[in-house]
Amino acid sequence: MRKLFLLGISALATVMLGGAAQAADMPKKAPPPAAAPAPVYLWTGCYIGGNVGWAQASAHLEDRFDGDDDGRLSKSGFAGGGQIGCDYQFASNWVFGIQGMIDGADLSRSRESLLFDNVTFHSDVRWFGTITARLGYLVTPQFLFYAKGGWGTVKQRFSATETDSGFVLRSVDTNSSGGDVGVGFEWMFTPNWTFFVEWDHIFLNHSSIRVVEFDIDDRIRRDFDKVLFGINWRFGGASAPVAARY
Repeated sequence: MRKLFLLGISALATVMLGGAAQAADMPKKAPPPAAAPAPVYLWTGCYIGGNVGWAQASAHLEDRFDGDDDGRLSKSGFAGGGQIGCDYQFASNWVFGIQGMIDGADLSRSRESLLFDNVTFHSDVRWFGTITARLGYLVTPQFLFYAKGGWGTVKQRFSATETDSGFVLRSVDTNSSGGDVGVGFEWMFTPNWTFFVEWDHIFLNHSSIRVVEFDIDDRIRRDFDKVLFGINWRFGGASAPVAARY
């Protein structure tokens, strides 16, 4: 009886040990695949891009001696060109940058003088450019709202002609310059591409046009506005950025 009991215990132990060994040899279930890392949106770096939009050149002529109104010349139209710049992201949500931009335009306007008979004034704008700094705040990692300021210049020609014959009495071909201010927003739709919309105003320096034969001596007060849409390709950012917190 004792032998039968010991044999039974031994057989049970063998079965249990064999089952445990077989369970240990069974293949383990693979862990679920790790989720793909979220894209990192970093604004530090440089960019180059293109833009299109709308521009308006405005001029108000008045007699230099008595201040009488001699009419306005305003023209708006298509503008397009390119930009290049660099940005630096700091304090998680802030971006500081510098930018150079140049655009072509064809803004031509003529009108007869209000003070002098048989005289027509002409304004012609061919291109403009700006050099500005900007400071922006990241509302989200991808959406930047910014204000900008700097210097702008506009290639503009003024002329006075005889209305009947078209004979050029006087022509002033100059680069008009002044302070530039603006606001805009930029959206980073992939880590290396952004889309922006902005408005700028250039406070152009005043000029004058004088025609001795007609006793014309007019002061010209000028302003320039633009609204541009553009795309930038961004490059040269840091290789291991720290994600901003929102």
